Amino acid sequence: MRDAEIARASSARLLAAACRGQGATWTRQEILHEQATSSALAAAAADPLLQQCSSCPIVAECRIWARLDEYTGIAAGTAWREGEERHPSWVPGHPPRGDRLLLAS
Repeated sequence: MRDAEIARASSARLLAAACRGQGATWTRQEILHEQATSSALAAAAADPLLQQCSSCPIVAECRIWARLDEYTGIAAGTAWREGEERHPSWVPGHPPRGDRLLLAS
C-alpha cells in the first residue's frame, strides 16, 4: 500500500478520535503552541490537547496519518512539524535541546 493510501485509511479512522468535534479548541491551542516563545508556554498550549490524546482509542492511526500527511501541530500525543515528531515543549524556530547543547560546546 502506498503512503497516500495508508494516510487515507488512517484518516478515515480519525472519526473515532477523542478530539472529534473539538476543531475550534484544537486550532486555538495549536496556534498558541506555534507562537510559543518558551518551552513552558509550548507545553502549556499543548497540554489540553495531550490530555485528550491520552484517552484516545486511535493514537496509532493518528501517528501514521500525522507522519504521512506531513502534519504540523499536535497529534497522537505529541507535537509535529512537517510530519516529524517533536517534544510537546519544543519551541518552533529553536533547535531541539540536544542541538543547543552541541552548539554551545
